[in-house]
Amino acid sequence: MGISTDELKQRTENLRSRMKAEGYDALIIYSDEYRSGHSTYVTNYKPINVIEESPQLVLIVGDNAPVVFLGRLNAYAAKDMCWIEDVRGIHRPYTDFPQVFEPIVGQASKIGLIGKNILPFEIYEQLVHAVPEAAIENRDDIMLDLRKIKTSDEIDLMEQAAEINDTVLKRAAREVKVGMTEIQVAGLAEGIAREMNADIGSATVVMSGPNTNYPAWRATDRKIQPGEYVMLDFNPAIGHYCNDGGITILMPGADPEQERALIVGHKALKKVIPTIRPGITARSIFDTLLKELEPHGFADNFTPYAKGLRGVGHAVGLDVVEPPNLSSDSDFELEAGMTLAVKLDLHDLPGGGYRIEVVVAVTEDGVRPLNKLVLEEPDDFAVQR
Repeated sequence: MGISTDELKQRTENLRSRMKAEGYDALIIYSDEYRSGHSTYVTNYKPINVIEESPQLVLIVGDNAPVVFLGRLNAYAAKDMCWIEDVRGIHRPYTDFPQVFEPIVGQASKIGLIGKNILPFEIYEQLVHAVPEAAIENRDDIMLDLRKIKTSDEIDLMEQAAEINDTVLKRAAREVKVGMTEIQVAGLAEGIAREMNADIGSATVVMSGPNTNYPAWRATDRKIQPGEYVMLDFNPAIGHYCNDGGITILMPGADPEQERALIVGHKALKKVIPTIRPGITARSIFDTLLKELEPHGFADNFTPYAKGLRGVGHAVGLDVVEPPNLSSDSDFELEAGMTLAVKLDLHDLPGGGYRIEVVVAVTEDGVRPLNKLVLEEPDDFAVQR
């Protein structure tokens, strides 16, 4: 099961309706193969980095049919796979852009731009040159307002990805051993997911020992040692929709305080996640996690790492990490249909730090966990003795 052509067409018409309602004559939607969500939301095509860096640019001009621009190699496949008929290589924007914008060239038009933060300057220059009289305004919110609420079909795909990830993480908790390298752990996770017919949504994060002190880390040939935390943050995808689940495995020979800290984290998530529901503020997730950790003496291991961007989580969907963010500064209210990765990071513990992460869907009257492993297994299931 995937996203139907009818739903993709409806998404495009929703964007066009919002475009007209706010007085825009056209929309420019840009993404690339690393952060493909904005354009994939319309096209259902996700570029691959082969021997080209492939953008994906969608132009919606007035009532005209949308036009898609991709790297030349990606364009061949997209012409067969994409519901949009007009798919072009982006290698000649100086001729194609003026043609697509022709209905509004020479007018004092207004264009909404989605994806400006990652749009290469060279492409932006060509767009400006094609419509020199137009006012181009940054309007990511037009797309984000639509993407933040998921349909039942989107959530179904994300739940399939979550079930695969639960299988991966459960096997990793048993099969990761002292002496394995971080790269081998990443290979274990990716191999299991591929066997289950999953794509990989983003780079697999494996941190061990002192490397668990970093907020992000590329797996290396460092060998796992006794008594270390091994953090596995894995992101399989089904039908382009991602999961962002993670556990931390504690190797045999650990300090009892390391085990206590990890068990407290599992207990805290089990208490906090059922409290999620529509209408609460995103900030309350931070507050309730902190309330659970304080009596156990872990507030100082939590608060410095849970403030600011993605402090205790973020939205998930076509991209592994999507707005809005969950942090101590998040003041928006949760809505039914949001899909959120809720994470708990503790650091500066004996032997480093850890992360546990679970994806949930906010429902009309509560919350439905998509990842179930962490919530259903014993609190010490990731502790090897």
